[in-house]
Amino acid sequence: MSRADRAKLIEIEKLVKTYRMGQESMNVLHDVDLTVYQGEFVAIVGPSGSGKSTMMNIIGCLDIASSGSYKLDGVEVKGQSDNKLAAIRNQKIGFIFQGFQLLPKLTAIENVELPLIYRGLAGRERRARAEEALRTVGLDDRMHHRPSELSGGQQQRVAIARALAGEPPILLADEPTGALDTRTGQEVLALMENLHRNGHTIVLITHDMEVAERAERIVRMKDGVLTEDDSGRRNRREAVASIPNGV
Repeated sequence: MSRADRAKLIEIEKLVKTYRMGQESMNVLHDVDLTVYQGEFVAIVGPSGSGKSTMMNIIGCLDIASSGSYKLDGVEVKGQSDNKLAAIRNQKIGFIFQGFQLLPKLTAIENVELPLIYRGLAGRERRARAEEALRTVGLDDRMHHRPSELSGGQQQRVAIARALAGEPPILLADEPTGALDTRTGQEVLALMENLHRNGHTIVLITHDMEVAERAERIVRMKDGVLTEDDSGRRNRREAVASIPNGV
């Protein structure tokens, strides 16, 4: 399916972010344009201080642009109330964080259910969605384990399942392998590639070019300016190796 046949899930035009520091102002993002289509796997890559974290916060509706337009799944974000932004985050975006952000006293399935409670879903539907999401990431046999009983890779899979359970249009992953060793990180990235092949739209934020190369499309941030990577893409893998449950 060509881009012309797919919905635009992220439409950013002439976006500027300025922070006030006393009497002075600092521009962090400069006239950024970005479109992400349904089903794409896009990596935003850049060094520390490039503006990619600010970009992630705006995409995730955790911060608001100073000027410009940002439409998320057809909804203009600017001007929305805090309550509306919270609802947009809950319904439109599945967050995957570097630090997992799991509640230690809850089991894996309870952690996955949590955002669905805020959405107001009935208990039976919440449990069914959480179970399905955990099966998708290969944690059928770890549903009732707490985070302290899981490896780092398993905890990140729980976080991915939590993002999937709400069936959001977009998965937003912030340095998802940053807290993992190399082997486990590669397996988590392989899982994300498999999710993409199954139709999920993923925006990945990273400073690591090797991680960014797992995406089908790369955009670079430098000094608050975003440019498309035109260096050519590697050949896409035809299949992902099976991912062991013990990760």
